[in-house]
Amino acid sequence: MNKSASQLTPGKRKLRKLRDNPGAFFKDSGVFGNALKGVSYTWAKFGLFSVVLLLCALVIVYFGVVATDRYATETQFVVKQSDSNDLALSGLASLGSVAPTMRDAYIIEEFIQSRDMVMALDKALNLRAHYQSPDIDYFSRLEADATTEEFVEYYRDRVEVRHDELSDIVYVEVQAFSPEFSLAMGRELLQVSEQFINGLGDKMVREQMAYAETEVTRAHNVLQDQQKNLLTFQDENRLYSPEQEGGAILQAVNSLQAQIITEQAKLKNMLATIREDTPLIKAQRDLIRSLQQQLEEEKQKLASPDEESFNKVNVEYGEIELQAALAADLYKSSLAGLESVRSEAYRKLKHLLIVQSPSLAEESKYPRRIYNILTWVIVIVAVYLLTMLVTAIVREHSE
Repeated sequence: MNKSASQLTPGKRKLRKLRDNPGAFFKDSGVFGNALKGVSYTWAKFGLFSVVLLLCALVIVYFGVVATDRYATETQFVVKQSDSNDLALSGLASLGSVAPTMRDAYIIEEFIQSRDMVMALDKALNLRAHYQSPDIDYFSRLEADATTEEFVEYYRDRVEVRHDELSDIVYVEVQAFSPEFSLAMGRELLQVSEQFINGLGDKMVREQMAYAETEVTRAHNVLQDQQKNLLTFQDENRLYSPEQEGGAILQAVNSLQAQIITEQAKLKNMLATIREDTPLIKAQRDLIRSLQQQLEEEKQKLASPDEESFNKVNVEYGEIELQAALAADLYKSSLAGLESVRSEAYRKLKHLLIVQSPSLAEESKYPRRIYNILTWVIVIVAVYLLTMLVTAIVREHSE
């Protein structure tokens, strides 16, 4: 197919010219005039049937000799999700329901025949140039000035996509004018299809991940601020644990009250045997007053109208501690949400499970020469017979 014209025999050069430019072949042929005379003679003798014979001969010549071989590469795959937990629905629940993988298969089927796929293949393999190659016969190749829309339609005529709903397998067949290009086209189509299916929902997942990560960062910053506030409050009030310090004060109050009661009982016993104006009685009274004064001081630590009372400090500490605990819970919740989004993103991850990889074709599959010849001959003969029938009916009515 790539041989120069000088290396071809005269007969092959004529066949090549007939294949590439039939109009120029007939115009430049030396027997063109004789052919016209022959056609005129045949028409005079055989009439319309001669046209039938001519058309059938052209069909046989084109599909038998001129038409360029097309090589087909077939691939099969299944669209799968990472979770793969598609439970079969039964009864009325299955009516109107579409499994996610089946929906994805329909989407990838449409994408393979889309303009985006054509542009991706053209960018990677220079698909338009291949279909416009001068080595392809005139009637099979893409026109040199074809628009993008015509290019897409031409591509769709060379690609067949089927989806088996029972097995959920997608069958793809691509056609090219050389086995090597057909193989490269099948492989590239698989790669682009997998990139597309992986990108389904990827934007939404990225947005969810970004939001979850932002929430984690915000919750962590809030937790750090609340922990700093708690430490600052403890340092300013020289407070480690309000519960322990409150318990210590209450224990001191109880101890002082018990000690006062004991000393007051002792004073009564002393008054029973000793005069009231003795130094011993005076010392005992001073001890009791001292204990009572110390008791009042301890009680004021628990509750007093000033800003430094232990109860007020304890309330403020409880509020700050509560805020810190809430911030910690919020941070834990945001972390759990982030992990949930990550798990959901992995669960929804899609990929292509290859059932049959593209392989190099050893022989051409198209055109189906005998099938096409028989089909065209039958159509031509049927049109001829229909025309003859209509003509006979018209003549009969006119007579």
